[in-house]
Amino acid sequence: MIKKVIIYLFCFVSHICAGEISVSISESLVNDYLKLIDSHEIPKGGKNDQAFWSIIDPYVKFEKGKASFYATVRYRKEKINIKKNINKNMYVEYNYDDNIINLMIENPIITMERKNQSLGKLDISSLYQQGLKFQGPRPKDETIKLKTIKGKIKIEMNIKKSLIYFEEKIVRVAIDLDYQ
Repeated sequence: MIKKVIIYLFCFVSHICAGEISVSISESLVNDYLKLIDSHEIPKGGKNDQAFWSIIDPYVKFEKGKASFYATVRYRKEKINIKKNINKNMYVEYNYDDNIINLMIENPIITMERKNQSLGKLDISSLYQQGLKFQGPRPKDETIKLKTIKGKIKIEMNIKKSLIYFEEKIVRVAIDLDYQ
């Protein structure tokens, strides 16, 4: 009788008190990845009309409420040499079905201009997005089976919603769940 009361109490309390499972991605982890790629040069255009793009010292900064991507971009072609500091907002996508967290750079196209004339464009997301994918917080099993004296009990996790928090030096992706 006591086991039955405990199980019912557990189920009742879990309906009232929902909880979170979360994954935290630190600013230093992402910056370590960006340091591994390091500054590099990307050729763009045909053999006779080639421009060279350099991404120098890329890093991210996670603050309360937002995430930002920073770098210096250099464009070189013939006698043209342009340097531009960029600051791009970042956002997080969480795909529950694949259980994948993606850190994405908002408006990832960099345009170099001189005298209001566009010299070229570079999509920086193609350089960084692959390494900015992380495993999500979804549990592997969504049901728990318990054996009791009175038989088997099946407890299911009810996932209500996913939540994304931008905190100081951390991005946290959580799922809000309870037990039924």
